[in-house]
Amino acid sequence: MSVRPAKKGSSLRLPERTAAQLDELVRCGRFKNRQTAVAAAVERLYGEEHRHLTARQEAFTRLCGALQLGTTRESLRNAELDRLDWESEQR
Repeated sequence: MSVRPAKKGSSLRLPERTAAQLDELVRCGRFKNRQTAVAAAVERLYGEEHRHLTARQEAFTRLCGALQLGTTRESLRNAELDRLDWESEQR
């Protein structure tokens, strides 16, 4: 027994040019009907957007890594101790 994914109905109002392009894809035999053509377009668009977002996140991560200034807990602690020493000498 196979489980088929649930389908959700929807109605779209498309610009004339887009509807004509959709019909052409069906007429050429690329897709069996408008529904499969729209589903394929959404899948492709979603995949491209996901790849774009992932690439941006990876670029941001690389950028953050490139900007690391060698700050560690130990270096922050040492800097704080140096500051306290300096302040105590100023009194």
